[in-house]
Amino acid sequence: MIASILQQAGYKVGLYTSPHLHRLNERIRILDQHNLHSSQEFVGCISDEQLSLIINQIRPGIAAIENKGWAVTYFEVLTVIAAVHFANAKVDFAVLETGLGGRLDATNAFDSMVAVITPISLDHTKILGNTLKKIAVEKAAIIKSSRQKIVIAPQEETVMEIIHQRCREFGVETKIVHPMEQKHLQIALKGQHQVLNASCAVAVVDFLKQQGVHVTQEALEEGLKKVRWQGRFEILKEKPVIVVDGAHNPASVEVLAKTVLDEYPHRKVVLVLGLSADKDIDAVCEPLKLISEIIILTKASHPRSHEFTRQQAHDLFAGKEWFLTDNVQDALSLAMSKSQKENVIVVTGSLFVVAEAREILKKQ
Repeated sequence: MIASILQQAGYKVGLYTSPHLHRLNERIRILDQHNLHSSQEFVGCISDEQLSLIINQIRPGIAAIENKGWAVTYFEVLTVIAAVHFANAKVDFAVLETGLGGRLDATNAFDSMVAVITPISLDHTKILGNTLKKIAVEKAAIIKSSRQKIVIAPQEETVMEIIHQRCREFGVETKIVHPMEQKHLQIALKGQHQVLNASCAVAVVDFLKQQGVHVTQEALEEGLKKVRWQGRFEILKEKPVIVVDGAHNPASVEVLAKTVLDEYPHRKVVLVLGLSADKDIDAVCEPLKLISEIIILTKASHPRSHEFTRQQAHDLFAGKEWFLTDNVQDALSLAMSKSQKENVIVVTGSLFVVAEAREILKKQ
């Protein structure tokens, strides 16, 4: 949303996100006036040639670090590639999405003008810590300079206190966002949570405007109206409706379940669900069970995919009609055969499952 608004305002914007759905190039994009009206799905991606050139350029640096006995991670290398690409393109702004946390995240090597902390929930617990408090400490560490402005989405009380403490430490100016603030704006992305996301984006733009960045109300409205985010409550087919959504933790599946009920009340839901093995499977399944009449459990071809057993399916979805499949193709075929035209098929649980479903459905 931030990148889309700045692009509409006439700026050249580097956008770095993760993970990718189909090709690594999707993570590193440049949005500018040349591709403002493009109908391409992932507009402004780094080309294979640019990727190759930059990898060769930074290879000696990686080797030097590894020769000292330190490991360089995949995400660190990608972050450096993005930085070099954005510098080469002389972007006006770079909008960077953190990988997992904050404190040790590769993106934390950048000095940010504005940092955004979206709602913190339990995720990546093996890396960031198994309590909200521990995760909040990691996330809040993107606050690291008195020159920053900080946008904070609504948080649990303990989380908010940790963030405020960090802000006081560095004497930074903050803006706490409330979801109702941008109700009047048209947002291309579906779901009440996107109103909150839009409010965060607008708060960032307000801070930038205070620092002399020129963004008109029209650019702001157009940016929100035209933003696209593949794999997030994305409707790929009608009759029956097929929605794909990369929700994969308890907080995001609750939001997904609510959005399905808001958008398609009184419609029968057929769920296609595949999860990664490191997720809190019970907590992810509970909200989805409540909205679904038929559940089709599957797995992506990714090595981290969880394989549901019959016993587990019975325990998790007692009282529901459920099926086990070995792959996403079979799961989608079964979902279609079990659906009427007025039903809704929801494909979720991991971005790996969503990516495979998109590839299959785009070919049909």
